[in-house]
Amino acid sequence: MTRKTGIYLLSAFILLSSFILSSELVFHLGKNECKLIISGNDSASLVFVSLHENENTAIDAFVLADSGFSNYTLIQLKQNGERLVKYKIRGKDYSFDPNRIFTEMGIKNTLKNYNEKYPKRLEKDLKLFSDSLLQIFRRKVQNGYIVALHNNTDSSYSILSYLNSKDAEDVYINENEDIDDFFFVTARSEFEYFKSMGRNVALQSEGVEDDGSLSVYCQKNGIPYINIEAQHGHLQKQAEMINEVYAFLQSIRLNINIEKSD
Repeated sequence: MTRKTGIYLLSAFILLSSFILSSELVFHLGKNECKLIISGNDSASLVFVSLHENENTAIDAFVLADSGFSNYTLIQLKQNGERLVKYKIRGKDYSFDPNRIFTEMGIKNTLKNYNEKYPKRLEKDLKLFSDSLLQIFRRKVQNGYIVALHNNTDSSYSILSYLNSKDAEDVYINENEDIDDFFFVTARSEFEYFKSMGRNVALQSEGVEDDGSLSVYCQKNGIPYINIEAQHGHLQKQAEMINEVYAFLQSIRLNINIEKSD
């Protein structure tokens, strides 16, 4: 039943028009549903992804950011207004972190972390759900970046989390910046750019722990990835960070054009 539902959703997605003002896809997670809200271009240089529905500052900051850049897509996963998503089987809800399902190891660990027991079939069902999301993300992004939008709470997760960590190849910290506001990237060029801008930034290492996150998946599959991480309530700051990603992409295009003219 679940497998057929997933195939149906992907088929419906392919029929969408070349430019989307707003669209909604419904996924059946057992007896529960969750929605994928998509707005912007059908294919874009920047695909912004919000996976945790309770991280509201990130979406408000996206709306506030005003760079004049139009080649983007915004994708939001929604179910119950919470961080975790619930899959219902035989009247029982099973919780999982939607940013921990993009590898098989991640799927197993997130189910173990949030449930005492769970049906073994749930691993396969979440893999199908994950594959459906990834097909949409990959179809949307064309020669550009997946940009994750996240929020954290004060000092619970910060740029300091990556100091002396095997998950980060390099870390830059600006003492004048809040440690909860930072970029997390998968390529050296992005790291050096945000460092030059005086922003807190960490470069994910190739030996990063496989936690099933979107950053791990993107690095393994050669998809450019940037995470814009900011503390809940830091609305103006996160909007500035979003605009800096727009500026970064424009600087890349300028450099490409210069190289071609040479």
